[in-house]
Amino acid sequence: MKNNIIHLIEKYLQGTTTPAEEAELMAWYQDHNNTEIEWLSDNVHEEEQVRLRMLTHLQQQISIPVTKQAVKRRWIHISAAASILLILGLAGYFTYPLLQKPKHNSPMALAQDVGPGSNKAVLTLGNGDKVILEDAKDGIITDQGDAAVNKTDSGHVQYNNNSASGNTAIVYNTLSTPYGGQYRLTLQDGTNVWLNAGSSLRFPATFAGNERKVTLSGEAYFEVAQDANRPFYVAIHSGTDTAMNVRVLGTHFNINAYPDEQRNVVTLLEGAVKVNYLGTGVTLTPGKEAILQKTTGKMNVGNGDTEEAIAWKNGYFLFDNEKVESIMRQISRWYDVEIRYQGDISKKAIAGSLSRTKNVSEVLNMLELTGAVHFKLEGRRITVMP
Repeated sequence: MKNNIIHLIEKYLQGTTTPAEEAELMAWYQDHNNTEIEWLSDNVHEEEQVRLRMLTHLQQQISIPVTKQAVKRRWIHISAAASILLILGLAGYFTYPLLQKPKHNSPMALAQDVGPGSNKAVLTLGNGDKVILEDAKDGIITDQGDAAVNKTDSGHVQYNNNSASGNTAIVYNTLSTPYGGQYRLTLQDGTNVWLNAGSSLRFPATFAGNERKVTLSGEAYFEVAQDANRPFYVAIHSGTDTAMNVRVLGTHFNINAYPDEQRNVVTLLEGAVKVNYLGTGVTLTPGKEAILQKTTGKMNVGNGDTEEAIAWKNGYFLFDNEKVESIMRQISRWYDVEIRYQGDISKKAIAGSLSRTKNVSEVLNMLELTGAVHFKLEGRRITVMP
């Protein structure tokens, strides 16, 4: 019987149960729990959330052995709500009563909501002029140095060689994303860069000489074009007196270097990179990351989580037992909202996965289901409470 129930739970979370199998599973739950099911409202989404909490509870009752790594491998294949509940229920980060109602009004009930971020950025040209990219028409925007700046129909900016311009002077541009924005950029050498919210990249319109160098603040994912004769450098300025530098020839990596974070993290997905800071250099291999602690100035190399590092680029939040304050900084940047705290949540942490395409109230509601934290949403202000 127990093996059959485990099998039904697995099928339910994968969305492959038949109506008869789902009825059997819910009947089993009813027989093994004394608490009467109480729907929070007639809302079908809330009913689904309750059902997910039911499943988490019954999984705990029969003590299904699930490791954190096994669950993480399945995050992409199950729903955001199930992801959080699987991690929190089975990995033992938090426990909560089965149908405990929120201590505060659910953000889902609010008439006013905040939508997710989108493709928007400002391009600052060499003469100081600014181009609001979401308002710019597709096609050639302008010429910069020896490059033509083109906005593609897929919504990103591309720098192409334009030798006919006759202007060989090196011109620097800056692409900046606001809170609530992200953008993709193709540099003149073919390197692709994705900028996360609240980030900026300064770069030459065309690369000249024997190196390619850009400067980053915030977070970006790079797919650097191969050029053995011209190494690619990223200078990172984010709250440290001395720049952290990344040197590559052609590779894929993510840099998280926000000024309001306590550390800079370089995570390598493919190829090899060398990270330098204050004369100390470390070489990364795929799956490794270099972490600079800003308060101490120490840089260490460890195993990285590549899926977590580029989750933002792939359209979702991915939390691995992450502090609530860190989660809220990510939410603040993506939804362009103000975060306030009421009470001590310094020891609270959450693990799980959530789509970045949801309104902020839906994200907050899912986080509330963990029982670790509660929220009040007022316009563009979120109050965080234990």
